[in-house]
Amino acid sequence: MKEGLVKASSKTSLLGLALVAATAGAEGWPFPEFLGGVSNSAFQVEGSPVESDWTRWTKIPGKIKDASNAERASDFWNRYEEDFAWSEKLGAKAFRLSIAWERIEPREGVFDDKALAHYEQMLVALRRRGQEPVVTLHHFVLPAWLADKGGLEAPEFAALFSRYASKVTDRLALAPANVRLWMTFNEPMVLVHQGYLKGEWPPGRRDDARGAMRAAANMAKAHLLTVVAERVKHPDTLWSVAAHWRVFQPVGKWLDPWFARLSNWAFNTQFLDSLHSGKILFWMPGSEIVRDRVELGGRSSMDYAGLNYYGRLMVEFTPKPPFVVVEEGPGPKQDLKWEMYPDGLEQAAKDIYVRYRLPIFVTENGLADAQDQWRAQFTADHLAALQRAQSAGVPVVGYLHWSLTDNFEWAEGLKSRFGLIEIDYATGNRKPRASLEAVAKILREWKPSNDPKKP
Repeated sequence: MKEGLVKASSKTSLLGLALVAATAGAEGWPFPEFLGGVSNSAFQVEGSPVESDWTRWTKIPGKIKDASNAERASDFWNRYEEDFAWSEKLGAKAFRLSIAWERIEPREGVFDDKALAHYEQMLVALRRRGQEPVVTLHHFVLPAWLADKGGLEAPEFAALFSRYASKVTDRLALAPANVRLWMTFNEPMVLVHQGYLKGEWPPGRRDDARGAMRAAANMAKAHLLTVVAERVKHPDTLWSVAAHWRVFQPVGKWLDPWFARLSNWAFNTQFLDSLHSGKILFWMPGSEIVRDRVELGGRSSMDYAGLNYYGRLMVEFTPKPPFVVVEEGPGPKQDLKWEMYPDGLEQAAKDIYVRYRLPIFVTENGLADAQDQWRAQFTADHLAALQRAQSAGVPVVGYLHWSLTDNFEWAEGLKSRFGLIEIDYATGNRKPRASLEAVAKILREWKPSNDPKKP
């Protein structure tokens, strides 16, 4: 979670929206009802008995701010039925979870059928409760053996990912799990930013622009190869990534708007453009240009746009290095000091739709709020923003709240509380926060607009 988008002028954005609204709705989207629900990810909730780059990272003193780890987390691996019962009480129509690559392939080329069967059991249990599974194949974590081979930069990364993806989909895209909604990667540009530029996540590089762009290009190629192959084998599956899209706004005039546009391209659009066209192109200051291509036959590799939204960033030029300052906006902040800016979700949905003409599925939106003081209003305000986007012609097909339960928040550790359900990490006990019922009511009552503006 973190980073993303320049705010285009409303004139340009709405003009573009008008041009495509009539021809680019949610045609081909097979789900008749709005998919409201929740999200989580494997490493953050399951517990982590298999060695990965992140299990190693948590053992390095100082890497996790509260010195915690995810060895148990919320024990979702064993208590998923309990959590699915809570999501059912929420009224969830969809539940997003991820597959732990390190569980499926703990050693290179050695696949654990028991782990895959356990995920199948999870998904069948989810379907019994009437919830559509949304499955992410990679949510930040790499098997230890792959990290040792170079991780995201390994020359064979795309092929190795595609092989792993094939093993998973060949089991879970078929009965009894019947997973139709797939996402290859979660927030790839966040992973690049945190792991190669800030050094706060594995592999712990700082200011490694070349490594960052190689990693991004490898993830893009892995996505493209996977989608091309899996569409042939499993034509009923729908594919995307969960892209963290930040609204970048200039502080003032002069050079600020130019740097905001550059930030938008670097963080938001260069990855999605590669997936949309099959023409892989990555560059940032300090790196070489990375190019590649995968033939898509004139079709986007994305069947819908997975949108993770957490806020905006303000961009300001400075005459001294690094020449640009990017900071959280001035509005109210949640526990992690990220600005709460619901209007940005409307803008993000519009801008993504104008650029890619895909149904918009909000696959993460939430906040760290240990006292549960903002969560209900936060959710209502963001769904209202989505409704405004839909009234302007954007096909909004779903919204998943992050997260159902408290979880391990990467370098922040266990202290940050994102859950509708509070976790007592000493006992594993679950306790619903007051916002659970409030959010359930919001999801029940929120209706997609039936009167979109005509072009």
